[in-house]
Amino acid sequence: MGECAICERAVETTRHHLTPQNRKESPVAPICDPCHRQIHAVFTNHELKHRFNTVADLKESEEMRKFASWIRKTNKSHVRVDETEHVSDWRG
Repeated sequence: MGECAICERAVETTRHHLTPQNRKESPVAPICDPCHRQIHAVFTNHELKHRFNTVADLKESEEMRKFASWIRKTNKSHVRVDETEHVSDWRG
């Protein structure tokens, strides 16, 4: 059990690589499953690598601020998130 770096809940966390596609050298942050899913549903790897490559940058983004505010009010450890059209188009 740890603390999610995004929503700050005391929950089980996974390692989120802050620099995708460079996992060997990437710093990692402890992120809960719902926040981790949301990150990858709303941001492309290119955006994560160039604009949202720190916990502070992720926490300051509108998408994650809204999500973290909502998830903090729940006791959910798993949620279904839908990819945004933006991410879906990028993935092809």
